[in-house]
Amino acid sequence: MNKKILPALIAMSLSTAAYADPEIWGLMHVTVHNADESSDSGTTSTSNVELVSNYSRLGFRGSEALENGMEVIYHYELGINTDDGTDWTKRNSFLGLKGEFGKIIAGRFDTAFKSSQGKVDIFGDQVGDIARMITVNDSRVNNTIAYTTPSTLGGFAVTGQYILSEDEDVKDGVTASASYAGNGLYAAVAAESNVKGEDSSAVRATVTYKFSKFQLGILGEQFKPNEDADSVNGGIVSAMFTPIEKLDIKVQYGTSDIVEEGGTSASFGVDYRMTKTFKWTSYLTQNKSDEGTENTYIGAGALLKF
Repeated sequence: MNKKILPALIAMSLSTAAYADPEIWGLMHVTVHNADESSDSGTTSTSNVELVSNYSRLGFRGSEALENGMEVIYHYELGINTDDGTDWTKRNSFLGLKGEFGKIIAGRFDTAFKSSQGKVDIFGDQVGDIARMITVNDSRVNNTIAYTTPSTLGGFAVTGQYILSEDEDVKDGVTASASYAGNGLYAAVAAESNVKGEDSSAVRATVTYKFSKFQLGILGEQFKPNEDADSVNGGIVSAMFTPIEKLDIKVQYGTSDIVEEGGTSASFGVDYRMTKTFKWTSYLTQNKSDEGTENTYIGAGALLKF
């Protein structure tokens, strides 16, 4: 019976769909930096000038309205390497349904845990990204389904996500977040289980507050790699100051034992926004740990959104 009902419902929904052209969009962030990198307590070191693509991307997205007030939504995104022309990489790609009930999507995309960070990481997708030295839990996963509550809850939102292992011997993953956004404040909590390995677990809390010419942020995280391992902690504080229109001065500092023992990440940057979609960027970042890593980067470049 169910096998007959589902195709009938899909056919009824699509019979009066209003088709819209997809939106082509992207981001290109190309920088040149000097990279001084060392590991193994300084026994291995290099110093190079590098051209970096910084997770540049290209994609298309759109929606199709259905007669019942719902929308079919779709999103396909690829990472592009503008510096060396190597193969494109798969990023967020999904098909979903959106309506008064909220939104449900299925495919490959960022976990609710990762997305809960909001805009606290002001050096995201650069060498100062928290994924470099602060966390291993900013994941993009395959074979996943997520539900997000509607945007009519006064700034509150909840996302629940299930990750299929597609292997009877491997546990499925679960991740969820709850957040509030309003009046310059963003606050979120998130948790996940079996995402970064069997019986792994993590919790995270994030707060950012934007007021006057400032944005302040803090993120704290605890990670347990498996049932027998000890929990390890990490976190960052970030601040951005806009003394004049279009100029952003940024600073971020974090400590963590999650990626490497005794890890620290410190970044300073200045951005100048020429338009709403184009800006000049510059940064100085140092990532180091008690395990011997000590990497320092100084660079500048340009970022274009379209």
